[in-house]
Amino acid sequence: METAALDTSLPLGLRLRRAALIALLLGLWAPLKIAWEEHIAHEQDLLRYNGVKVTIALRDQLSQGLTIGVLAGMKNVVADFVWLTMVSAWMDQDWWKMSAIINVCTTLQPRAPMFWDMGGWNLAWNASLSAASDVHQPNELRRLKASRYWIDQGLDVYLRGIQNNPTNWRLWQNTAILYDQRLHDWKRAAIYYQRASEMPDAPVYLERFSAHMYDKNHLNDPQQEYTEWVRLWKRLTPEEKAMPMHTAGAIEHNIRQLEQRLNVPEEKRVFPK
Repeated sequence: METAALDTSLPLGLRLRRAALIALLLGLWAPLKIAWEEHIAHEQDLLRYNGVKVTIALRDQLSQGLTIGVLAGMKNVVADFVWLTMVSAWMDQDWWKMSAIINVCTTLQPRAPMFWDMGGWNLAWNASLSAASDVHQPNELRRLKASRYWIDQGLDVYLRGIQNNPTNWRLWQNTAILYDQRLHDWKRAAIYYQRASEMPDAPVYLERFSAHMYDKNHLNDPQQEYTEWVRLWKRLTPEEKAMPMHTAGAIEHNIRQLEQRLNVPEEKRVFPK
């Protein structure tokens, strides 16, 4: 069956115009076709590797078999298997190996909060406390420096974990605990406790922790503490305020104490006498 383009019964001018139109369409289609094929290839790579970018650094930290597992799309299985080696690293107090394990697992499973949470805790607490009492260090200054290094490494893990899981209240809470107990940065701890309390499914008690940070002896900022307690009181619903054994009871108690301590005028008090 002859096509219209090859139909010699058509006038020569019409045949030339049709040939030019076909050539034009082919010229436009070629780059579109290439772009579309590249897009399909990229999507296939994402499916094949399950979204993990297999870099040289990651490949060097995995055995050949585990690398094949990642390429086969079993990154969750590989991450769990690698995480099991954390036990031996902890028993040997090989904190550098532990840090490498945490990096591999969080790379393979960035949406798994457990790896970030446990990883940050092991570095900021276990590794740093071990470094602080390391008898192999020549002096106390070196021990303190090594301890602070691991605290900072644990903090980095927590912060990257929040970036990948921004609605996980535990990561916000445990970052606040790190700022509170390890870095003694109570103002920053208050910020992270507040963010933790705003996350979905966050426990009610977290609302009070941000205010407690301003009550630290080293901070001694009663005015800021009072402002924070009043902010929390205003957030409560009438039903919650009517529950004395609930959070409202603790908030009211602290506001009353601070109003007396700060000599707040009666007309400006939340709870006048």
